[in-house]
Amino acid sequence: MHRHENTFLTLEELGAHYAPYAPNYDIRWNYATLHHWRLGRSVAKNSGLIELKRGDRSVIDGWLRKDDALKLYEMAYYAPGDILELGSYHGLSTTILAKANRAAGNQRRIVSVDLTPDAVEITRDTLRSQGLDQNVSNIQDDAVHAVQSFVDAGRTFGFVFVDHSHAYTPVYEVCRRLGPIVVPDGFCLFHDFNDPRNRDEQDESYGVYQAVVAGMDPAQFEFWGTYGCTALYRRIK
Repeated sequence: MHRHENTFLTLEELGAHYAPYAPNYDIRWNYATLHHWRLGRSVAKNSGLIELKRGDRSVIDGWLRKDDALKLYEMAYYAPGDILELGSYHGLSTTILAKANRAAGNQRRIVSVDLTPDAVEITRDTLRSQGLDQNVSNIQDDAVHAVQSFVDAGRTFGFVFVDHSHAYTPVYEVCRRLGPIVVPDGFCLFHDFNDPRNRDEQDESYGVYQAVVAGMDPAQFEFWGTYGCTALYRRIK
C-alpha cells in the first residue's frame, strides 16, 4: 500500500493547493474499475465538482471535487469491513459508495446517517432511482449520537466517511469516538479538511481541520494523505 504523508498541510496552507487523487491500494493504472475511471470524468463545467445523475436524469445535489470522489470510491471498493457515512445530504457521496460496493460484489453493509429527515428521504430516493439501495441503511440521527451508539453496541466498520458538519465541536466529538468502531487497518476520510475557511478564526461554522488534528488520537490513527479537500487517516493495529 502507499501512504502519502508528505501531503499533510499546515493551517496556513489550506486551500492553496488541492492534492490530486493518488491510490493507497496497489491498483494497476490507478483505477479500481471502469466506473472509477469514468467517475473522474464526470466533472461539471467551470466548477471542478463531480456531477452525477439519478435514474430520472436529474442532477444529484452535492459538493465533491473530482479527487474527493475518486478517493471515496477507492476506499469503499477496498473497504475491509462495512461502511459508515456521516452526512449524506442528497445522496451524492452515498451513490459513489453504493456503486463501489456493488462493483465489489455488495460484500459490505453501508450505513448512511444524516441529521435532517428530508435529507434521509431524498438520499433513499436517490439510491432507489438507480437501483443502489441494496445493502444500504439510511438513518436519521445526530452523528455523534449515532457513533456513540455503534461504540456501545460493539459495531465496527472498515471505512468511515465524515461529512456531517463543518464546525469544530461536532467533528471533534466524532473523532474522539472513532477508535472503537474502526477495524485495524480501516480508514476514515474527512471532507472539507483542506478548506481555507477553516483558517478564519471569526467563522465558528468552520473548524474541520482543527477538529481532526486535535481529535484523531495518534496512538490509534495515522495520517495517510490529503486528496482534493479530503484527508485520510488509517487505524493502527
